[in-house]
Amino acid sequence: MRNVHSIPGTDVLASLPVLPLPNVVLLPGMVLPLNVHQPKYLELVDFVRAHGNYVGVPLLLPSAPEGDAPPLAPVFGLGKLVFHVQLDDGRRIIRLEGVGRVRTQRELPRSHGFRELTVTVLDEPYPTDPALITVLKAQAERITQYCGEDGEGLQSLLTIEDPRSFLYSLTAFLPSLELLVCDEADVTDDEQALVFLQQRSLAAETADDRAYFLLERTSRIVDLLGAQSMSAARLLN
Repeated sequence: MRNVHSIPGTDVLASLPVLPLPNVVLLPGMVLPLNVHQPKYLELVDFVRAHGNYVGVPLLLPSAPEGDAPPLAPVFGLGKLVFHVQLDDGRRIIRLEGVGRVRTQRELPRSHGFRELTVTVLDEPYPTDPALITVLKAQAERITQYCGEDGEGLQSLLTIEDPRSFLYSLTAFLPSLELLVCDEADVTDDEQALVFLQQRSLAAETADDRAYFLLERTSRIVDLLGAQSMSAARLLN
C-alpha cells in the first residue's frame, strides 16, 4: 500500500497528466508495463519524467459524441513511472507502479497533446470488519481447489497480511476468476464487463464496501464452480 512518501505534492495533483486506457484498471500495488508510441503519449512520458514521474491512468468510458473528448472514470489509479527505456524507433517501454487512488475534480483546458486533470487523493483506511477478510480468504481457497496448478497465484494471496493489499490483489485476479465460469462463446463480449468489475472495486467508497463486493462475486464463482463440478461428476457416473 502507499505511504505518505509515495504521493505527489499539490502542484502535481492540481494538473495531473493522464494516460487513459480502454481495458486496464491501475490498482494500488500493481505494476503496469506499457509500450508507448502515440506522439501525444510520448510527449506525456517526457513531461512526467521532468515533473515528478506521476501519471494517472483512468479507464476510458463508452464513447462520447463525435468531436468530444472520451469520458473518463472519475476514480482511477495514480501511477509512478519506475522504469523507462527509449527504443531506436522512438517508442518508449515504461512501467508504472500504482501508488494510490485519486478522484477527478475537473479537467483543465488543453495545453499539451495529452489531457490533465485536477485530482484529490483518496484515503486507504483499513476495513472495519476483519471477519470479511477471513471469509474472503476462505472463498479464495475454495476456488483454488477447482483450479489445480493454475490456482497457485491465487493461493499466494492468502499470505498477504495487509487486508487493503489483499483486497486490491484479489481485485486484480477478478477477471481471471470470472472467466472460470464464463461461457467461452461469451468471453469476447464480456471482456469490457470484466474490466468494469475491477473499476467498481477500485471505486468503492470504503474497504468494507470493496470487501462486500468481492465477497458477492467470489461467492457466485464458488457456487457456479461447485455446480459445474457436480454436473461433471454425474456425467462420469
